[in-house]
Amino acid sequence: MVTNIQTKMDSTSRSGKRRQVSKDECLLDLKKDLPKIFKAFNRGVKKFNKVSSMFNPESKVRFDASVLNTAIVESLQVEFSSNWKWGKYKRFILRLNDYIFLVKKLNNNNMPMNIKTKHVNSISNQLSLPMFNSEVYQDDPILFFGYKTDRMGEIVSPQVVYIDENQVKWVVTENDVTSTETLFKPNTQNSSVKVSLKEQLVRRKASNE
Repeated sequence: MVTNIQTKMDSTSRSGKRRQVSKDECLLDLKKDLPKIFKAFNRGVKKFNKVSSMFNPESKVRFDASVLNTAIVESLQVEFSSNWKWGKYKRFILRLNDYIFLVKKLNNNNMPMNIKTKHVNSISNQLSLPMFNSEVYQDDPILFFGYKTDRMGEIVSPQVVYIDENQVKWVVTENDVTSTETLFKPNTQNSSVKVSLKEQLVRRKASNE
């Protein structure tokens, strides 16, 4: 069950829109799942790097984006074997604790790199249109799990993004997840506990290793 029942009841009254959520709600509701999502992402990137290193960079034709997304999706499918399905337009959908996740590459403004369509616009505005070939789950908020690539071709900045009114409302990073996990760990007696944020993993191309 999700937290903050009153917020859920209030948000369902938003005319034709999905339930509204805050960053704090998301971190609490998904405190067990978010670390697994980032773990699956890192595993998918590792597999992508291994596959990518088998080909001459000059021979690739629109290779990276499709193979990387496939590697990430496969890893998420393994991690959450009973929580995913294919939605409309062959869109991979992960549903966890009344949240819907989509996987996309992000631009510098943390917005998904989509071709603008009516359906994409509906998602960016949290409209209650069916994501599946049925009418279920139309109240679940939609989150993007995304990533970026830097100038060196490294895959960086994995994050969860909540978009509404076609604007980024908040972002959850790996450091946020690490901090949240620390809050729920009991203190150990007779030892001083140092709390530090985990640095983001450096994901270099296998060809440079």
